[in-house]
Amino acid sequence: MHAIDLCADWLDQVLHARGLLGPRDRVTDLTITPIGTGLVADSYQLGVSYSPEARAPGTFVAKLTSDNEQSRAAGRSELNYAREVGFYREIADHLPVRVPKCLHCEIDSNNTEFVLLLEDLSPARAGNQLAGCSINETVLAVEQAARLHAPYWGSTELQGKPWLDISATYWQRFAEMMPGWYEGFLLRYADRLDRADIELGQAFVDDIATYYEAMEAMPYTVQHGDFRPDNVLFDAHGGADPLVVLDWQTVLYAPGVVDVAYFVGGALPVDVRRAHEEDLLRKYYDELVGLGVTEYTPRQLRDDYACATFHNFVIGVAASMLVERTERGDDLFVSMVGNALRHARDRDGAGRLGLTHRTRPDVA
Repeated sequence: MHAIDLCADWLDQVLHARGLLGPRDRVTDLTITPIGTGLVADSYQLGVSYSPEARAPGTFVAKLTSDNEQSRAAGRSELNYAREVGFYREIADHLPVRVPKCLHCEIDSNNTEFVLLLEDLSPARAGNQLAGCSINETVLAVEQAARLHAPYWGSTELQGKPWLDISATYWQRFAEMMPGWYEGFLLRYADRLDRADIELGQAFVDDIATYYEAMEAMPYTVQHGDFRPDNVLFDAHGGADPLVVLDWQTVLYAPGVVDVAYFVGGALPVDVRRAHEEDLLRKYYDELVGLGVTEYTPRQLRDDYACATFHNFVIGVAASMLVERTERGDDLFVSMVGNALRHARDRDGAGRLGLTHRTRPDVA
């Protein structure tokens, strides 16, 4: 579904089917305003007029298939659209993490044309990865991450879901494609990275299978997969909800600690991260334990976290090659990769993975 398909008649049918409109109520008019900075799907705020004056909300958010061909192809091939629809259909209601309420979702058999009708959380303040977050905001994110991860921590209940339990094939594809993606990334952005970044990135790419072997040994749960400031809202509903987690199109049955390393490493300036990182890890661990997670030690968390520092690198490189190129995207992907490699050095991620550090001849 695309913006051109949104109309008053469609919304009228959906709201009546959900019981949000009475028999005599009708949607009479619809305004459609683009919102967000998503690169794989398109989002719009819908302003609604009713006749007579119904008690249904006056605004909603619709998330739809991207109008951009490259982004649409990525959403289909990476199962992004299928994963987000599956999350809202099957998992969202079982988690204590705050997410937008989904009023309607559908997707075609080709996993391409989809629509989500979501509650409008405005007024709210959108997170911005390039601007970063404060420590207090990052603490809120770590708390929500624990609430996301704890209910299914180490559980096998999610195994076999075809839209979610895809880490084996997903990681295999990334391992195969990453050398070419990184080559393309360097062709675009090498002049924006320093030599140490390029070399460590190459060492990681050369031994990327080791990274995924480490992932396989960690406790699995519901992983957001793209848990960063761009995918949260602060002070939603005018402050009633301090933090809401959005954009579930990368959800995966995989290690939860990846989300924590990804957010902390991408949201905080390096000096701030270094000063507060141990406190943030302790907060996450205490939240997990308070929510019932057992048989996972602080030492395991630190070791797993060190390996997971590379997730910003993986997503930054891959996304730069898969979605429509924009000026903000260029800045974002370079920031993600640079921050990830500095983060990995600080936590000895390469050492935890046993990577061999190689010098590229072209940057020697």
